[in-house]
Amino acid sequence: MSEIKDNIARNLVALRKNKKLTQQELAEKMDYTDKSISKWEHGEALPDIETLANICDFYNIDLNYLVSEHADSAKILSKAEKGNRINRSVISGLAISLVWITAIIVCISTQMFTNYAYWMSFVWALPFSFMILTIFNAIWGDKKRRPAYITCFAWTALTALYLELGFDMPNGDGWRLWMLFLLGVPTTIAAILWSHLKDDQKY
Repeated sequence: MSEIKDNIARNLVALRKNKKLTQQELAEKMDYTDKSISKWEHGEALPDIETLANICDFYNIDLNYLVSEHADSAKILSKAEKGNRINRSVISGLAISLVWITAIIVCISTQMFTNYAYWMSFVWALPFSFMILTIFNAIWGDKKRRPAYITCFAWTALTALYLELGFDMPNGDGWRLWMLFLLGVPTTIAAILWSHLKDDQKY
């Protein structure tokens, strides 16, 4: 019994960390107290059979995996995480593809109906692409690339706006608005500082 309890404790810790959850966050998601989570992970108590079933459903594993010792558990978890990263990359790629397809359609449509190809649609596609990456990054909680995405979004959006105003405003007044780029400096600093915010302490 002691061996099973130890296996469950180690596996619960590994599974939670693989999902990048604190004990408090896991407790809220599963409607248990963080003290219960802590006791299970330290081997001080065993979840009842109904709770074990709920845990298996939450992590999409079977009970045999939860109670067994896994010498290569880190490898198994890393493979699962690798699969998640691939899926995220594919979803991001599809979303960005839609942005560029839209830009192509806009350019072709303006050429057909106005005899003027709105090539700026490709310039605007850049900040929209980085905006999508920033949104997905926020959803998936990966802070490592967030400052880069936010910075790229800010600078490409400012560039697109500057070019749009430069070409559209009469007498070249738009080209005098170069000070718009000064907005990119505090945005970059804010993105870097945001990335250094500490999460709640993980157990």
